[in-house]
Amino acid sequence: MKDLILPNSGTELLKVHPSDIIYIEADGNYCRMHLTGGFKQQLWFSRQKFIAIINEQMKTEKPTFVVVGRSFIINLSFIYRINPVQGELILFDSANPAQMTLHASQEALNRLKTELVFMSQAGI
Repeated sequence: MKDLILPNSGTELLKVHPSDIIYIEADGNYCRMHLTGGFKQQLWFSRQKFIAIINEQMKTEKPTFVVVGRSFIINLSFIYRINPVQGELILFDSANPAQMTLHASQEALNRLKTELVFMSQAGI
C-alpha cells in the first residue's frame, strides 16, 4: 500500500501511510486526522476533499476506509466493536493501548455493521 500525499494548506504537504490513519473526524470545513500512537493532525480541507483524495490515490487498493455518518471516516483495521444500540464505535490501536470511543447514530452504525458483514462474506 502506498503513502497518501495530502496537500494541507497552501504551503504544507503531508505524506502518511494509510495504515497509520485510525480515523478522520470532520469539523465543518476542516478535518482532524487521528494517527497511531496518539498523534493528531489538523487538515485544512473538508471531509469530501479527503474522500476524493482517497478515491483518487487508492483506487486500485482494496477498501481501507469507510464513511460513518457525517462526522467520521474510519480505517477498517482499527474497528474493535460496534454497538448501534448505545451509538458507540470502539476503535483500538495497539501502538496506543487506550481504546477510542466514537459516537454515531444507530442508523450509521447499523449500515457499518452491514457493510462489514458484506465485505467479510465477499472476501474483501
